[in-house]
Amino acid sequence: MMKATQIQFELGVVEAARLHEEDLFVRTYDAVARVTPEGTVTVLHTFDPQSPLAFKGLVLVDGRLFTIDRPLNGPPTLIELSPGGELRRHAALTLHNPTGLTALGVQPLVLDQQPPVTSFLLWRGDREQLLAEARSLTHWEVTGRALTFSDAEGLHRRDQEGRSVLDDRAGILTFDQAGHRVIQRLDEGQPVFDVITPESSYTVTGVNRPVALHALTVGTFVRFQNRLAPIGAPEDLQTLPNATDLGTVTEVSGGLAFVDDDRQLRWSVDALHWESLETDVRASDVAPAGVSDLVVSGRRASSWVKIEPSHR
Repeated sequence: MMKATQIQFELGVVEAARLHEEDLFVRTYDAVARVTPEGTVTVLHTFDPQSPLAFKGLVLVDGRLFTIDRPLNGPPTLIELSPGGELRRHAALTLHNPTGLTALGVQPLVLDQQPPVTSFLLWRGDREQLLAEARSLTHWEVTGRALTFSDAEGLHRRDQEGRSVLDDRAGILTFDQAGHRVIQRLDEGQPVFDVITPESSYTVTGVNRPVALHALTVGTFVRFQNRLAPIGAPEDLQTLPNATDLGTVTEVSGGLAFVDDDRQLRWSVDALHWESLETDVRASDVAPAGVSDLVVSGRRASSWVKIEPSHR
């Protein structure tokens, strides 16, 4: 059976979470806060009223926290916070519509969108560097100091040696570092999906976007909205249980987790045998926080969940 520890804390609508040493740092609608393993909350910074649907995000870079201030009126700004709450505003980084935030090495990397182009902007502390541009971006990943992304022109990598094209085929929706791809194309006017592995290629019909790849302990799975299958047998699609109103689906403790229609946390190590956890709060969504940690978020309170996987 799955073992899980829950730590409830009085902050709701957690959009992003990061672990640092023993503490959890969270970005809510209007604040960044630290949560101790005892559930004690310390608010590090409270923002002015924020744009409700805009991306905010939270990333930990070399012991410092970065997030996006998205005021109702005014430009978005990259914000830096120390774990003690000291704040710096990086207004010299010009942003229009941030849609992503991560770390490339020891620098924050911001995705800034001006449709159809998404710019990858690396912030070096006092100046920005345009690392790459994507036209109609579909997926992106950072591993170490390398950025990989897919767009209308194929699959690309940007690292210290420059930019290279890994795959020039159109329609790549998602990929991983193990050589798996999912490509959408039209067949007699109907969308079909080619699931490509290093060994073979399969065609899947009758499924919908969004498309994702999930690396679990037992292997890689491909997901079409709320249907999931092993990457080597994408025709063996299984529907996620009680998941018509599907939010975030995330990997944790070698398995897959999501909040179901009854607002319980579901977790599975093999996408076949699902376990349920009744959380301390009425959950609206889930935010990954680490290898075995996530935050189940409600409107006024949240629960820090530590999952210890079962052994089948």
